[in-house]
Amino acid sequence: MKRLLLCTLLLLSSGLAQERRLKLEDCLQIALERNYDLSIADKQMNSAKRGVLGAYSQILPDVSFGTQANRSTQGPNEYVAYGTTFISPDTTTYYYSAGISYKQNIFDGGKWWNNIRLAQNYYKNAGINRDYNRQVVILTVTEKFYNVLKAQELLKVYEKSLENSTEQFGKTREMHRIGQVAKKDLFKAQVREGNDRLSVIQQKLAVETAIAELNLAMGLAPDTPLSVYEDRYEEPGEAQKDDVLRSAMDNNQDYNSLRAGKQSAFLQYKIARGDWFPTVSGSYTYYRGGRDFDYTYKDLNKWWNTSLNLYVSIPLFDGFRRRTNVQQKYLDYKIYEDQIDLKKITIQNQIENLLLALDTYKEMIAINELTIISAQEDLRLAQEMYRLNSATLLEVLDAQVALTRAEGNLISTKYDAKIAEVRLKLVTGKL
Repeated sequence: MKRLLLCTLLLLSSGLAQERRLKLEDCLQIALERNYDLSIADKQMNSAKRGVLGAYSQILPDVSFGTQANRSTQGPNEYVAYGTTFISPDTTTYYYSAGISYKQNIFDGGKWWNNIRLAQNYYKNAGINRDYNRQVVILTVTEKFYNVLKAQELLKVYEKSLENSTEQFGKTREMHRIGQVAKKDLFKAQVREGNDRLSVIQQKLAVETAIAELNLAMGLAPDTPLSVYEDRYEEPGEAQKDDVLRSAMDNNQDYNSLRAGKQSAFLQYKIARGDWFPTVSGSYTYYRGGRDFDYTYKDLNKWWNTSLNLYVSIPLFDGFRRRTNVQQKYLDYKIYEDQIDLKKITIQNQIENLLLALDTYKEMIAINELTIISAQEDLRLAQEMYRLNSATLLEVLDAQVALTRAEGNLISTKYDAKIAEVRLKLVTGKL
């Protein structure tokens, strides 16, 4: 928490905010502590945990204590007896009572037990959803982090290219001044320098956009000044298809959520079937009382009453409500089976595509590294031959463009590979 507060103060202090350099671990810590979806998921999990305890209310006894006081007044009235009319005055009577009541569910077709299991499964699923939300946050922030790194590195490449083209433009201008090259070479060098300057401007905008997206993913204001870095680039590790598939079937949180949903649907189906069974419950009541309040607590061997009851309810006809409900719950359960089968196929397809992409990226990285070496040598030779009037300026400019393109392709491939790796970790549940 202290670390987060320090980052926030450094990043958000009005008028004093300075650019902060963050590693991936720093970005993830900020995001995980500030993300509202995770906060909501934690509260939902706590709510589901309380629901487990509440589900036991259907089998635990209901015990209550009650007391009451009653005052009844009857007004004056007349009545005739033996031919004589009598008038009775108004009368007031009092009655006090106190007692204990105990109620117990004995049998309800297994609904109470399945409701407890259902609440436990809801709690389990809430934990799965929380973990999945956490992994999605990690994936999003990691992707945005590598996008910023890629944008920053590409900016360096374009700035280096601008530096080279500016230098070349200066040399060409001097050579044109002394009449060593034609004016068209001067125009070509000037156009190349202008295009590189435009590329730098566009890439600076790309860096600002990538930083804004990273800030939003971390829960910060989009204009928070920051830059990111990593100590060294680590190539994606090797992954075996069979191991990855097994891990995904065991740990993929989206898949596990569907399996928990299927279990919940099955329990709801069993609860619905419980409506076809008779219900049995019992109650016992002990109370005492009389015209004086003392009757509720004095002479315990007097003025008491007890009641023992057994209730049996057998369902006969309810307008097809039970039948329809059971059918609906069963169909809901079968829908989950289809969704799980579809999810398996989707996961397998995602894994195959990501593994293929990773293998392709690794090959591309090796090829691009060789391409850069070759492009650097081509540029050196073209510049030397141009200096000796053995090559045209167009050949030099083409060599510069080829080098810039090769360096840009290598950077893009490296960080696209890291993004593919983190997506694979999400699918396998190891993020």
